[in-house]
Amino acid sequence: MEINPKLKIGDNVTLLYMKGETMSPGLKGIVKGVENVFNEDIITVDWENGRKLSLLSTEDAWTLNPPEKIEEAYKDEWLSKNLDIANFDTNVLTNYLIKVRDSGITNMFGAAPYLYMGKDRIEHEFHYNEFDENKQQRFDEMLEIADEAQSEMINGVIKILEKENKELSIENINRYLQKYSQKILMHYINVLS
Repeated sequence: MEINPKLKIGDNVTLLYMKGETMSPGLKGIVKGVENVFNEDIITVDWENGRKLSLLSTEDAWTLNPPEKIEEAYKDEWLSKNLDIANFDTNVLTNYLIKVRDSGITNMFGAAPYLYMGKDRIEHEFHYNEFDENKQQRFDEMLEIADEAQSEMINGVIKILEKENKELSIENINRYLQKYSQKILMHYINVLS
């Protein structure tokens, strides 16, 4: 990984450090212009957080992201190795994970169990939490489809167990729910990243 490589318009960059600004490391952006003034590159970037701030080659740090084609190849490779997720309606589950993300109840890396918990269990877990009106609305929207996501997960797991000629026991279903909720979450991350 090269730090501060030369950039051109259209390059996708990741911020490592920006002097004097409250921009988070890891933020991505697209280069919109490159200008050299007194031996310093000034790189105009549209950042994913909506800000338009320039990188200064003498003060800031960044890396160049690989072209989108490589990311698409990775996504295709991941999907080809995880064809078993075709047993699930990934549109329903991705929509639900977006609602989980928007509700702010968990870091997305910890969101997998929410795919199979269901409305009652999630409601019980957050019974004593007090949310502001906006967050409460997003939480309620997520709860509205929590049972649908749970049902989709259970149905998908049952299909897989039947295809593998395994017993439809509570232990097997629970084990597969944990396994496949992680796979569905990775699918979500691959699709929306």
